[in-house]
Amino acid sequence: MNKKNSALIILYIFLQFSPLAAQNNVNGKNYGKIFLSDAKHFLDVGVGLVTAPCSFSASDWYTAGGTIGGTALLFTADKNIQSFARNNQSSFNDALFSIDKFYGSPYTAILTGAIYGYGFFAENEDMRILGLKTSEALIYSTIITGVLKISFGRKRPYAGNDNMFFKPFQFSNDRYQSLPSGHTTAAFAVSTVMANYTDKIYWKVFWYSAAGLVGAARIYHDKHWASDVFLGAAIGYFVGEFVSDFNNGRTDVFGIKYSPFITLNSIGINLKF
Repeated sequence: MNKKNSALIILYIFLQFSPLAAQNNVNGKNYGKIFLSDAKHFLDVGVGLVTAPCSFSASDWYTAGGTIGGTALLFTADKNIQSFARNNQSSFNDALFSIDKFYGSPYTAILTGAIYGYGFFAENEDMRILGLKTSEALIYSTIITGVLKISFGRKRPYAGNDNMFFKPFQFSNDRYQSLPSGHTTAAFAVSTVMANYTDKIYWKVFWYSAAGLVGAARIYHDKHWASDVFLGAAIGYFVGEFVSDFNNGRTDVFGIKYSPFITLNSIGINLKF
């Protein structure tokens, strides 16, 4: 996550929460109260994601292990996939894989913010909730990916042909922030929530195809190794699924009940032992 992307995400969060200041009451609707409820849901999801491993089932751990194993296995194929992409450059593919300029990029925040804003001010609850959940999936998956990028410090393919070169904690050097792919994470996070919005198969195919194209584009443009894309897709998908299935409310971890709260002048977490 480079400085430009970080600034855009921070600006996006600020704009998302700006209706709080207005506290408007229009047509009997307390928009401030609605927004506070949505902000609390946002916090609930964040706490839920952090504490989720505490309640993993055996199948969840198998899935996590399989994701890590699949990423590691792809390390052996990274260079061959890179060579294939480099040898199949064309004007058609250039146009097809330009999708990563728009989807999975910071522009994706505009999409999710617009959905939420429309639902909020048009009093369309379905759209507001969809915008809220896509925003949650985008922001939290981006944070997870950003932490991993800096922690791993993997060199990007355009910066050298060694896919096993790691230089952790390069906070400002984008050349060492390859694993996982941030664009792919964002695309799959949003696409997963959008795909879960309806059971219509063509809708699901559209969104997952768009996310898949973003992943392929990152390889095509020599920005990421295939293993970067695989891990990014997995993070985006699992965060999107978590957000889609999340039920707001009090949660139990190790016997401790917790419930985030937010008001006009305070924010925190209630604990009950």
